[in-house]
Amino acid sequence: MNISFFKKSLLRILGLVKKEFLTILMDRNSKIILFAPVIVQCIIFGYGASFHLEHVPYVICSQSNDALSHEIEQTLAKTPHFELQEQCTSIECLRDNVNYQKSLIAIYIDSNFKNTRNLNMILDARNTASANTASGYVNEIIENINNKYFGKNPITINTQFLFNENNYTRYTILIGMTLALSIIQVLLLSSLSVTREKEDGTYDMMIMTPARPLEMLIGKALPPIIIATIQSLILITICYFYFKIPMRGSLIGLTILVVTFSVTVVGIGLTISTLSSTTIQSLIFGFSLCTILIMTSGLITAVDGMPSSFKVMAYLNPAYYGINSMWQIYLEGKTLLDVMPLIAPLIAIGIITLSIASYLFRHKLN
Repeated sequence: MNISFFKKSLLRILGLVKKEFLTILMDRNSKIILFAPVIVQCIIFGYGASFHLEHVPYVICSQSNDALSHEIEQTLAKTPHFELQEQCTSIECLRDNVNYQKSLIAIYIDSNFKNTRNLNMILDARNTASANTASGYVNEIIENINNKYFGKNPITINTQFLFNENNYTRYTILIGMTLALSIIQVLLLSSLSVTREKEDGTYDMMIMTPARPLEMLIGKALPPIIIATIQSLILITICYFYFKIPMRGSLIGLTILVVTFSVTVVGIGLTISTLSSTTIQSLIFGFSLCTILIMTSGLITAVDGMPSSFKVMAYLNPAYYGINSMWQIYLEGKTLLDVMPLIAPLIAIGIITLSIASYLFRHKLN
């Protein structure tokens, strides 16, 4: 009798399982939830997330006229992906190229190189992933030359990292995460704002209030912006006081940048919320977009290592401009005017996203 009972129970469970599978597979929204995140993650992590550098701009200053220094210059010039930006004649020229991000690597060969065999290399360490990868390429080139010519007295490389003297990965990751946190908070909170009203049954009540569509939009946008700004400032405080990351820029400038960035992202979130029918849809689209924005921003992997199509995505990505601005203000001490070439596209993207969100919001209300 027990066997018969368990058999009937199992059949009922299997029937319910079959019903749920059919419901999921036949529902259009469920299909999107099932397949969209998998496809997005595979594309982003398969093609976009690469630590390999396709483009390594460098400058060199050689004050030695021996055969060995010439071979180093020729080997670098023939190495794939290495692109000589300028043949410098002074150390100041090398530093300027790195300071203004014209070059990732600067190599200096002094006049006594034939005897000392000391090679000096300056790296832009604002992005530690790019700096370490580029440093590895140069080390490999010099190692091959050492294996070819030298045994006991090889060429040594003296490496200097600019803007991150100890080459701490946490410098760039934590500073960049202040805006990555804004992406997550603003995008997810704003993307749920309208769909949550629909599911809770308060959407119609909101429409019946005297508030105009623009006022509703501003009311929906401000809380995520304020929350993200406060959390970002808390993280900046932790970076400065606990992790001892030196702040060379202005806190006011950083705050203005965080607010500007949050306003840009909130437009994207409200667009998602207006177009979505359910909170699940909003969450899936919001989470997938968070992944895309963070992975193509240059925070984790260098944009130079991405395929051309992903570089286009990076240049349309507000996080690319925001995170690079954050690095330059915090680590380099630049002002808002100095990073205006990065902030201007950020503002332009913000105007576009907010205009789209405003149009869709008014259209839905009507």
